[in-house]
Amino acid sequence: MTTQTDLEKAFRKAKKAWKVDKENKKLKKEMRAAKKAWEESKSGDAADEKEAPKLDVAALEKAFKKAKKAWKENKGDKALKKAKNEAKKAWEAAKASSESEEKTEDKSDSVDIESLKEAVKKARKEFKADKTNKAAKKALREAKKALEEAEAKTNGEVEVEEKETPTDVGSKRKREEEEEETKEEDDGANAWASMSAKKKQRSDPVEGEPNMKCFVGNLSWDIDESQTRAFFKDCGELTDIFWLTDRETERFKGCGFITFDSIEAATKACEKNGQDLMGRPLKINYAKPRPDKDRKRTPKKGGGPKREPSERPAGGTTTVFVGNLSFDIDDDAMRGFAKGCGEITNIRWLTDRDSGDFKGCGFIDFASVEGVDKFITEKNGSDLMGRTIRIDYAKPRV
Repeated sequence: MTTQTDLEKAFRKAKKAWKVDKENKKLKKEMRAAKKAWEESKSGDAADEKEAPKLDVAALEKAFKKAKKAWKENKGDKALKKAKNEAKKAWEAAKASSESEEKTEDKSDSVDIESLKEAVKKARKEFKADKTNKAAKKALREAKKALEEAEAKTNGEVEVEEKETPTDVGSKRKREEEEEETKEEDDGANAWASMSAKKKQRSDPVEGEPNMKCFVGNLSWDIDESQTRAFFKDCGELTDIFWLTDRETERFKGCGFITFDSIEAATKACEKNGQDLMGRPLKINYAKPRPDKDRKRTPKKGGGPKREPSERPAGGTTTVFVGNLSFDIDDDAMRGFAKGCGEITNIRWLTDRDSGDFKGCGFIDFASVEGVDKFITEKNGSDLMGRTIRIDYAKPRV
């Protein structure tokens, strides 16, 4: 008898075959037929026994990760980008629905906890196989967090006052040993978290002379502009956000600068020094003014002052860095904006390594050095889609 699991495997196999050759109509037809059979099987099973929400969420999460991986291999393909966004949307909707259903389900707690325990074991096994894998490490932490929350919820609702049996004690001791082992494997991550928590409670004094710009450090690698604006929304209007990245690897350094429309707003932001954002206590200080601070800057439409470019490389360059971009920017909008400056040969948008989310910046390659010079001279500090964009010469890699 064909089971739902068999149908799911058949669908994934057909889908994988079609992805290798998307022009093959026969493979596409087989993939759709397998998908339809699997979905009908799920619908039939739901009439007898409700499927656990966690299984749906897990399947959608895998689909999103596959779609994201496919898009990363060819970021210029708009169809892949659209498929990735739709998969992400479906996954997030399923997670929200799952959380809503869990509030009304009383009998599913024990089953969920058991499945979460299995998920923790599986995640730990994958992390042990490759301790340098950050994705596996993150998955293990999330699985442990989900298990702890589920157990806390169950204990709060049931409020059992019975004594622990030898089996319970043994299981608890085993789990504590496993958690202790994981702490050692995390290369001091938990020790750092404890140290950060103490810093948060101490709230070190703010450094620097009051001005409209603040330095923000100890940021999560998953931070983005929208989360930053939401965190500082009660301080005042943010006019500019600048993430610090490595010049050679282009990787985010976990810190940056934020600029407000007034010193009062920046002062309120500095009062948040030590507060938690995305699980990390922030380090916030007034930014140190540059030696050329007295040089006048011309405000541009879209918010934020114009930032002067760095020194032009000897002999020029054909690549520029563009920052403070709208999250709705695309290749066509950028080419239209640069029209008249020269031929653009390539555009590279910077994205988060784990989530695939756009960071609001990127690199543009021109066909000539003259095109770069003209683009920086005429367009730096101009408004593009409501944002004052920053343009600078890209330093050549060593």
